[in-house]
Amino acid sequence: MKTIKRLTRIGLVFVSAIILSSCANMMGNFMGDNFLQPPEQPFPKTPEDYGLTYKDVTFETDDNLTLSGWLINEDAEQIIIMTHFGYRANRFGYQVKHQPGPIKPYKEEIEFVKVAKRLTDAGYGVLMYDLRNHGISEKTENGCGTGGIDEAGDVIAAVKFVANYKSTKGKNIGLLSYCMGANATFFAQAKNAELFTKSNVKALVAMQPLTNGDFLCAYGYDRDSKVFQIAEEKFKGQTGYSLDAPVLEQVDKVVTPTLLCQGRQDQWTNLDFVNAVYEKLPVEKEMYWMEEPTHRFDGYNWFYDHPEKMLEWFNKHMN
Repeated sequence: MKTIKRLTRIGLVFVSAIILSSCANMMGNFMGDNFLQPPEQPFPKTPEDYGLTYKDVTFETDDNLTLSGWLINEDAEQIIIMTHFGYRANRFGYQVKHQPGPIKPYKEEIEFVKVAKRLTDAGYGVLMYDLRNHGISEKTENGCGTGGIDEAGDVIAAVKFVANYKSTKGKNIGLLSYCMGANATFFAQAKNAELFTKSNVKALVAMQPLTNGDFLCAYGYDRDSKVFQIAEEKFKGQTGYSLDAPVLEQVDKVVTPTLLCQGRQDQWTNLDFVNAVYEKLPVEKEMYWMEEPTHRFDGYNWFYDHPEKMLEWFNKHMN
């Protein structure tokens, strides 16, 4: 009888180990897919629904992808380029009802056009565009997001477009870049700093930069966990890059005065990383801590209800 009980316990442990391993594999693959191939979302509204005058535009990247965007209030004297946060978003924003699977990061809508309206009300024009593999911009061969590394080419393309387009040529440019968009902007300036200085890029507002690795750790899977390692292997296998994009290696090459923004109570970030980004910025800079938001995605809506700091930074450096 004791032998039977012992064998039963061993059997249960073995089965539990198999189940746990299977769950880790499943979650690791799910998270890897989540980073690699973000789900598409429709466009429920256009800027016209917010009372804004706009036109549909397209422009090309150096690696021959066609990106799609909205050019709003193009006759303004200065233009802000908005780069969204990628993964589960497009230029319009983030829609709760279109989030697949069991993980619903946020319960509110994010409408970037509302922030664009704050900018147009202040006299700016705005270019909003879809990053590669998002919205209706063209997809790469593997359709994968890269945490800002390849997306740097999209930021470069957007700056070239505004700097050369007939109605915006020669105007001062500001950058409003969210999360992965902020990473992409850092990589873009490291790659082609001369473009940004010669194209009259005067100010950058970088909202909550974060690596995929830190985001996954915030879910509770540290870098030594099986889930993290499976996701890392899958991500690297399809993109050639680590989940931990080398953002800090790019930051000290930034050439544009930067307002770095971060929710202090954001549970999905690495505040040490954000502080390191700020310390390494070699330009005129300011750290703006959003004290009230308790959720990371609250920060993405922040400048609609609280545009003052954003406008202060752009007004200071662009006028």
